[in-house]
Amino acid sequence: MKTVTGPAALIAGDGALPEETARQMAGAGLDVTAYSFSGGAEDRFPFLPKDRVLSLLSLPGGEGKLSLQALLADLRARGIRSVCMAGLIPKTIMYGAGADTSLLGMLSSDGNDDHSLLGRIVAAFESFGIRVLPYTGFVRESLAAEGVLAGREPSEQEREDVSCGKGILSVTLPLSFGQSVVVARGAVVAVEAMEGTDEMVRRAGGLLSGAPGVVVKMMRPDQDIRFDLPTVGTGTLRAMAAAGLTCLAVEAGRTIILDRPDFASLAESLSIAVEGIIP
Repeated sequence: MKTVTGPAALIAGDGALPEETARQMAGAGLDVTAYSFSGGAEDRFPFLPKDRVLSLLSLPGGEGKLSLQALLADLRARGIRSVCMAGLIPKTIMYGAGADTSLLGMLSSDGNDDHSLLGRIVAAFESFGIRVLPYTGFVRESLAAEGVLAGREPSEQEREDVSCGKGILSVTLPLSFGQSVVVARGAVVAVEAMEGTDEMVRRAGGLLSGAPGVVVKMMRPDQDIRFDLPTVGTGTLRAMAAAGLTCLAVEAGRTIILDRPDFASLAESLSIAVEGIIP
């Protein structure tokens, strides 16, 4: 990644990834301003000055709505020319009363899947002279490697279900949905849509009623690594344990594992097999 100079911003979605990214950005000597979708942002970034933690719904000119125009104006006023986008972006807000016309105008009849919609938002930043940074440059040590990553070795049945899940994802991912899938004994139990991996896992648990299954998580080949790498963490493992799911397979080199020491310890204690796979 090219050297970043001057102030930088983090557009912080949900989950633990934004906190880790902001911490690493600040540790690299950057003057970071975090813009958060959710409330209580001050508690998420206690290591940043209070005037550097802002709500996207409270920006001047935004009138209490999510406004791309208001965000771009605030970035310009602060002299910010580099941004990271990290975390689960609540894209459902685009379809309700929470967004203003500057964001609603991003919706297109050509496709509003994650890849297309976020790509148009990135293009808007770039047209404004703002560089979009890949957050992998700050959390590279968190990328999954190939092979067993935590917990135990997968069983033969789990490996068969992982292989099945890979086949399903090879079909769904080019269509920009189904970044994760739950498979149990060769049957597709749940496919991820807007709700995110952990919510999909909870839904699968209700369908399986305690029967074991596996989670397979990958990304589409042309997905933009600057802002949309798959992410798992201890919350994923806890959701799996509650749902009775026993194995997690993630794409090697293109999946972020948060809190690696805690993640590995929890996988061991829950006897969940975690493996890095290749397409």
